[in-house]
Amino acid sequence: MLSFKLAIPLKSVINSWRSLSPAARLLVTNGLAFNLGFYMMLPYLAHHLGSTLGLTGWITGLILGIRVFSQQGLFLLGGTLGDRLGYRPAILGGCLIRAFGFALLGWADSVPVLIVAAFLTGFAGALFTPCAQAYLAAECRDAEQRHQAFALHNLASEAGMLLGPLAGLWLTNLSYAATGCISGSIFLLLTVLQWRYLPKAVLASKSAPISVLTQWHSIWLNRPFLRFTLCAAAYPILFHQLYLAIPAYIQSAHQPASLLSSVFVITALIGVVLQLSVTHWVKTKLGTPRAIGIGLACMGGSYVTMLCLAEMPVMAVTLQAVLFSFGSILCYPLFSVRLPHYAGDGQLGSYYGFYASFGGCVALLSNIVVGRMLGNVGTKPPEILWYVLIGVGVLSGWVLYRQLLSEDKQYESRAG
Repeated sequence: MLSFKLAIPLKSVINSWRSLSPAARLLVTNGLAFNLGFYMMLPYLAHHLGSTLGLTGWITGLILGIRVFSQQGLFLLGGTLGDRLGYRPAILGGCLIRAFGFALLGWADSVPVLIVAAFLTGFAGALFTPCAQAYLAAECRDAEQRHQAFALHNLASEAGMLLGPLAGLWLTNLSYAATGCISGSIFLLLTVLQWRYLPKAVLASKSAPISVLTQWHSIWLNRPFLRFTLCAAAYPILFHQLYLAIPAYIQSAHQPASLLSSVFVITALIGVVLQLSVTHWVKTKLGTPRAIGIGLACMGGSYVTMLCLAEMPVMAVTLQAVLFSFGSILCYPLFSVRLPHYAGDGQLGSYYGFYASFGGCVALLSNIVVGRMLGNVGTKPPEILWYVLIGVGVLSGWVLYRQLLSEDKQYESRAG
């Protein structure tokens, strides 16, 4: 019978942190700074463009769309550049570009400059995110240390998601330009830290280089990785409903906007408080296949509260956030941990990039479909939507569980 303990020895956490290399510690800490700077600024961008600058809705949507596309659509390119140039130069370039882009985004008041700034901030993310993940995976000696490192990274990221909007709200009340400067300064500081502490000698690949098209073709031929990526895309589908379906549900139930804010506070707090305990539980009891399967199923199953507690919207949303968050911290770090299992030498960046780009594109398409299902503003979301989301989580979790279990058994038989 599985058991879960809330607390794990502090000594164990400290030892796990100490077992990481200095470079890995910096990359873990980056998770806090990345999200602090990002969520300090981006949640308030649409309001700034529409209310402060007086831009029309379609121009605001265009600028936001360019930022999303230049990041999600270019992850593969950013990861491939990291494989060729080295992860350190790519991370440095990404941090520096985002520092400039965020500062420009805060000060700009003309549409052409805003478009350039939005593109730069997105491309910066496409450059350093897959390369930082690939560098962190490469720095870890084995799968167990990689598991702990990505769990610590997720904890740091959740803390940034919690603190960023609070700091941004205060700064934006002063001026959005101040928000841009402070956010840009965080990434400028990160540039200096990477320059100072990330080793210069780390090479992304020790094998002979191959052409970009050949490398991308090899990814396309890696069927187990494609199946993994396809099923894992359920995560962004489910996650983005916190920004789309849940707000529509809250609005249709005539609940205050503070209820939506509580959703993000709950998800961030659960990630900060329970991530390491859940990681310990996965390592000692569950194992990766079951943890990913249960995590995705729990995320999808969380939407059942919208059906069962329809007459109590506050309780429905609150319980959904709790179940969703627990499922998320179960499976999310494990995707990054598992991915190097499929990548060849010198291709980690490209694999992380393809994985992120595919998930982003699936999330975009699913949001369009869900948006059409939601209908007009204030309309109650159709019940079929919740059934679809439940099905996506449960089915993807089951398929991934079976695939990863089979892969692990094959690996054990070869090793034996």
